[in-house]
Amino acid sequence: MDSEINKKLSIVIPTYNRDLFLDCSLESHIPLAKEFNIPLYVFDNASPDNTKEIVNKWMMKYEFLYYFRNKKNLGGDLNFELALNKPDTEYIWLLGDSYKINKEVLVSVLEQSKFFYDMILLNDNGRVTDVETQLISDKEYLLTSLGWNMTQMSTLIYNKKVIKNANYVRFYGTNFIQTGIALEYFAYQENISVKWNKELSIEVLRNKDLREKIGWQKNAFDIWIKKWASFVLSLSPIYSLDGKLKTIQMHNQKGKVFSFKNLLKLRSKGFYSMKDYKKHKKYFDISIGNHAKFKFILIAFIPVKLVSFVNLMFKKRN
Repeated sequence: MDSEINKKLSIVIPTYNRDLFLDCSLESHIPLAKEFNIPLYVFDNASPDNTKEIVNKWMMKYEFLYYFRNKKNLGGDLNFELALNKPDTEYIWLLGDSYKINKEVLVSVLEQSKFFYDMILLNDNGRVTDVETQLISDKEYLLTSLGWNMTQMSTLIYNKKVIKNANYVRFYGTNFIQTGIALEYFAYQENISVKWNKELSIEVLRNKDLREKIGWQKNAFDIWIKKWASFVLSLSPIYSLDGKLKTIQMHNQKGKVFSFKNLLKLRSKGFYSMKDYKKHKKYFDISIGNHAKFKFILIAFIPVKLVSFVNLMFKKRN
């Protein structure tokens, strides 16, 4: 007798050209999915690597693993949209191919999926420490307290009602489509119900064979100084201007993208120079705050070789 597929929760994994990460992800998650018959959907954006072969290997081991491959690269935003709209479960979990779900987190999410929420929202490696677990019904409070954490797509578990009524095109090219579709939907609802879970975190997928993920680092200034501010300010006027300005700076304060240590790392990898500072300095007051400029100027003048040495010292100490 065939197993009955879980109709409450599905997990979708959009991916492109990251076969080793995807292999490790499926190796980690298929045993969990099997235990609860959770459908897994992989959306391959026409990867030129061995993604197809990797998924085919795992499909032989799990009946509810589904694979969809675009004939050409459609861009990340449209691939996200296709992935989110494919399942017919009550909740859809958008999982990055380099993130991991632990069993205790999954069990708790499955228990919560028995109830109606617009979204189930998780922590990212425990980085949110000042917002206790709660049911959130105030959209302004959601934006200003957790909007910055909602940039991490793997923390987002959408109710299918949100997915089916989202305006995806509105957020193409922003880098934050995963966040925007939710916040925009919430803005125009009279009542919202978001279950925030401080104690439940997604984690980075770690394996000695995986190369370091570069991801957004090479575009850190464009994304977190310019595009993040533009995205938040573009949200519905139902959210207050003061709330939006607070949210913009909160990510860079709490996410520590531009901490002294991370800024040194960006400099050592060639992802930051005085040219980057000059290009983005007009956005600094709104994105970072005027008080932080000196740190950026100082590190931009330090020779890359010296920064690489200092960064190596940081690694040895840790």
